[in-house]
Amino acid sequence: MRLRKNKDKDGDGTISDINLTPMVDVMLAMLVIFIVTANFTQESKSLNINLPQVASADPNIRESTQVALSKDGLVYLDGVEVTEAYLLEALANEVEYRPNMRVTLSADESISYGAVSRLMGLMRQGGVTRIALSVDREI
Repeated sequence: MRLRKNKDKDGDGTISDINLTPMVDVMLAMLVIFIVTANFTQESKSLNINLPQVASADPNIRESTQVALSKDGLVYLDGVEVTEAYLLEALANEVEYRPNMRVTLSADESISYGAVSRLMGLMRQGGVTRIALSVDREI
């Protein structure tokens, strides 16, 4: 902020006003940064999936594409319910642009091993080579 000194008749240099423009510019820039960042940190819709618990988990899971398998056998891609055919097509298209992409598979703990492995095979058919299993970390 820049202060202006106006010389009055006596010449004592009293401050008569404060220039607020630079402060307003900084505040608007911070607001824009906050709004843009808030869009990137938005979580996908919550699914009712009971993940198995383990002692340690990968903290970088949020950087990958999320695939979920509910206890009803429904498949979700980034929180949106999709068919297996659509999942295969969507992953194949994404692999073209991101060949080393990682997919995180979240499956309800009551789902059979066969259903999870079948879905993992489907993802591999789509070209995904890096698959991580999502788990809850024990406290």
